[in-house]
Amino acid sequence: MEDELHRVVGIDLGTTYSAVSAYDPDDFAPKILADPEHEGAAAVATPSVVRIDPATGALVVGHDAKDAISQEAGAGDALVEIKREMGAVFTPELLQHFGASGSYAVGDPVRARLGTEWLRPQEISALVLMRMKRIAEQALGADIHDAVVTVPAYFMERQKKATEEAALLAGLYPRQLIPEPTAAAIAYGVDRAESERQIYLVFDLGGGTFDVSIIETRDDEIEVIATAGDQRLGGGDFDDAVAAWIVESLGETLPKDMDRLRIKAAAEVAKRELSLRSTTTLDLGAGTTPLALDRPGFEALIQPILDRSLRQVDEALTFARTAKGVERDHINAVLLVGGSTRIPRVKQMLLDYFDQDEGFVRGDANPDTLVARGAAIVANRFEPSPAFDLATRPDAERSADEQDYTVTLITEHTLGVGVQQGRFNALIPRGTKIPARQVKSYTNPEQADRIEAAIYQGEGEYVYDNSLIGTIHLDEIEPRPEGYHQFEVEFSLDVNGLLGVQVTHTNTGREYQATFDQSTTIGKVDELAERRGVLVDLYATVRPAGSGPAPHTGARPGQPAGAGADGGAGAAPDAGPGAFTVPAPIAPPAAPPTPPVTSTTPPAQPAATVPAQPAPVDDGEADVPAEYRRMVKKALRAAKDGQAPPELTGALGAFLAGVRSGVDEDTLDELADRLEDAYDHSRR
Repeated sequence: MEDELHRVVGIDLGTTYSAVSAYDPDDFAPKILADPEHEGAAAVATPSVVRIDPATGALVVGHDAKDAISQEAGAGDALVEIKREMGAVFTPELLQHFGASGSYAVGDPVRARLGTEWLRPQEISALVLMRMKRIAEQALGADIHDAVVTVPAYFMERQKKATEEAALLAGLYPRQLIPEPTAAAIAYGVDRAESERQIYLVFDLGGGTFDVSIIETRDDEIEVIATAGDQRLGGGDFDDAVAAWIVESLGETLPKDMDRLRIKAAAEVAKRELSLRSTTTLDLGAGTTPLALDRPGFEALIQPILDRSLRQVDEALTFARTAKGVERDHINAVLLVGGSTRIPRVKQMLLDYFDQDEGFVRGDANPDTLVARGAAIVANRFEPSPAFDLATRPDAERSADEQDYTVTLITEHTLGVGVQQGRFNALIPRGTKIPARQVKSYTNPEQADRIEAAIYQGEGEYVYDNSLIGTIHLDEIEPRPEGYHQFEVEFSLDVNGLLGVQVTHTNTGREYQATFDQSTTIGKVDELAERRGVLVDLYATVRPAGSGPAPHTGARPGQPAGAGADGGAGAAPDAGPGAFTVPAPIAPPAAPPTPPVTSTTPPAQPAATVPAQPAPVDDGEADVPAEYRRMVKKALRAAKDGQAPPELTGALGAFLAGVRSGVDEDTLDELADRLEDAYDHSRR
């Protein structure tokens, strides 16, 4: 037992593999905690895979779940790469991927079937975290209640919130959510504490997500300068490319009933072998012809995916230059993180991109353990909790003498509110150091008796191109001329990058706290406790490796699927509440307020402008059907100059409100026809 290790652990909750680490105060270094049920590399990293054994009903997590995929019988019920769906809602593609059509619809929060029930991504991730927690407890010989959990640098608010919930469901206080590239940089030797300023580009290519971060270090200070990323780019995509090549190569000789996960597992094996040798053979069995694949052929298959990673490198470098004055030639080295960086082509691609010599791209550490080790270094600053209770949140940190460094993080996405004409008004810009706080003033629209403050995240000029986080409803507002009511909107970001919002009606002093109803999160403590109870019972069916099958206990993963807290269709709304006007920045007391700009008409009249909370499409937060997107975008552009006729803005507002509330197909068609007619009329 390693009882001298710190009992707040660091966990790399990975898309394909996860790892746990604890800080050793005697060695002043983190230590990876090995799985006692496995040996070698298998003990270090646990597959983020879960399934239900169909013969026993027992939960299987990790290596055994992954191994079942390649068995002759297949394991189509295994859940892999669920981290990609954290905080997501169903798209047509995801419905097909999870076989959820008929149980769920486009726009519903993503759920995946485990056994006979459907679970949220954070519930499935909680089962993986329970395994990490158990490994740590076996290694330390003590209960573990706290962890620093890593997240992709480019995770958005709802994805971070889902990760936080996953930790709580697993019985762990998430003491901090830290970006994976930052954790890796801390462990990579950045903690060697060079006295001279160093700037590193961290290239983090994992199994399912890709992040690039530019990080500055000096002595014991670490500061994140810029981030970019792609939440659907990683080694799993390389496997998919090889799997597609296998299917195409075998053609009609491929058995129709061969499971897709089995083909992908064979592709993953080939990918790993081609990182070590120049050629490999893929043999799926079942009478199929063995296929030969060489390294140049593999690199040709994955090059389009690698090109996407370079576009994110471009974005991070551009932001670092424009926002922080850090130029491309200021980069001292590239640090490789993530198992997919073992592919030789990755290092050569980066050397070519930066036109540098061999030593510029550093891959001299184990990319599979860097993130967990860095998280453990961060975890050393927190005091362990004596027990776990969902109703409490510990905040005790160790003394400053026990903290060897400081880390400055930034917000990866701009945060703001929706205003008139569907515009996005920023409060906290991308790249702001966190924790952060910002306040702006807004005024009321003409004669509105209720106001909505819609909160968005993203870089688009219009709310339609950003992600809706949530809405604060300000009811019982006395209808008054535009500009009469004054509102202060306060945004605060905590150290995890999680957002808090408060709106104050300055005329009355009344405060409105944000209680965002994000359909993808569980939310309330009692609901979390209920779901945690279900998961604990399910995890109790897990059997140690080699112990034989478990008896069927009757435990079920989750409650019956159906309508309820996740939302559903509702009645078509009225013309909608008023939106905030163009912001009036806070000024000295003597300065007059900024003249308001009308954003809506009285409720009894047709809506006069675009409402402030149209549903975004591309990020999956809400669903504007594909056949209507072109028209909606044209209508938003037409409203850009503020001169669009009331007929168009009213029709657009009604259509977007209908999408948000989930009106039936016929009603949405009628609203779309009205919008198209209004747009055509406005162009005459």
